[in-house]
Amino acid sequence: MNRNYIKTHMATISIALFICIFSIMTFSKPAVIYNNDGSLRNFGIGFKRKTICPAWLFAVVIAILSYFSVMYYVAVPKIQF
Repeated sequence: MNRNYIKTHMATISIALFICIFSIMTFSKPAVIYNNDGSLRNFGIGFKRKTICPAWLFAVVIAILSYFSVMYYVAVPKIQF
């Protein structure tokens, strides 16, 4: 894609990237986030059915990383190493 198009539509591209990554996570159902029956694990420590990285935390982190990755992609030509 053209960097100018991405620069003008950064939020849209970030949301699309987030939806793609989150849907891959939902379809793969990792054991860290989901129970064996497919339900979401509760947040907490100490018990077998709890997790320290619940789905909501994963969603927030992926949303922030997707936005920063689009910002980095737009800013790479301006960065001088």
